[in-house]
Amino acid sequence: MPLTHLAPSTTLMWEYLKSCGHDPAPLFREAGIDPDLINKPDARLKVTNVDHLWHLAAERLDDPCFGVKMAPHWHPSRMGALGYAWLVSTSLRTAIDRLVRYMHVVSEAIDLKTSNTPRGLTISLQIDPSVNKLPQQETVPLAILMHMCRYNYGEELTAVNVSLAREEPDCSRIISDFFKSPVTYNAKTSSITFAVKNVDKKLVTANRKLALMHDDLLMRYLIEIKKGDFIEQIKSIIIDNLPDGHVTDQLVAKELNLSERSLQRKLKEKGTTFRTVLDEVRKMIAIQYIKDPANRMSDITFLIGFSEQSAFSRAFKKWTGISPLKYREKLS
Repeated sequence: MPLTHLAPSTTLMWEYLKSCGHDPAPLFREAGIDPDLINKPDARLKVTNVDHLWHLAAERLDDPCFGVKMAPHWHPSRMGALGYAWLVSTSLRTAIDRLVRYMHVVSEAIDLKTSNTPRGLTISLQIDPSVNKLPQQETVPLAILMHMCRYNYGEELTAVNVSLAREEPDCSRIISDFFKSPVTYNAKTSSITFAVKNVDKKLVTANRKLALMHDDLLMRYLIEIKKGDFIEQIKSIIIDNLPDGHVTDQLVAKELNLSERSLQRKLKEKGTTFRTVLDEVRKMIAIQYIKDPANRMSDITFLIGFSEQSAFSRAFKKWTGISPLKYREKLS
């Protein structure tokens, strides 16, 4: 299955090209992208076509720093439900966690990873090896992330440090001025670090109820776009059947028109088991439901397919190290 990219997110390139006096339509068509698709909310493009577009634009713009110059043209709504969930997240940390979890909704060619370091929360960027990367492509995801964080937090937000896996360009002052922080070049991995006090500050725009509504849409949409992936097909079937009670490998095998033995063999080839996948889905949905204080533990127990609350509590503690109630208390 080819990697895909959310079509509306490419309106960033469209608008930036226009702002620089270029007609974007011919470049999009040359890259094999129908310009009409970029305004369709759920349309997806092949990453190879988006990559081609980047190379055509870079040739036309001839600017090694256009990656940060593009960022102010970005709006979170270009990411659909993920953008709206971002806007109502309770803190930058929860917003960033959402972005990491659902990044493939925007682009399957980009992975983000967070780590807690002595200097703060570090977000690292990984671009799929299939992408013929330009230096600007190492810069623009972090520049967009900074722009979105400032959108929620305020323009005064700065990073502790920015590292870029690219050579330092002659226009590097533009990059450091944008981030308002030191920038390290020729790094092994591109990353940005924010101070803990900033990422954990409660945001005035927070609306947990709305954020959780969008989380549900994102979870299902992410599974839908990966439906060609065998594991994701299984997850989709599990989600649809969890509230009905006992979800078994027999039920899933039947839905996939496979024998139980074939299902088990295919899972083994993927390095996993049915029980592992089932627990992953239950954990993912349980955490989502627990975040909403309106959901009672007894209801969550039923919704993720447990018959007794004590069994759910034991399973949740095995997954996370703490009980469901303590997990909810940590969120408040």
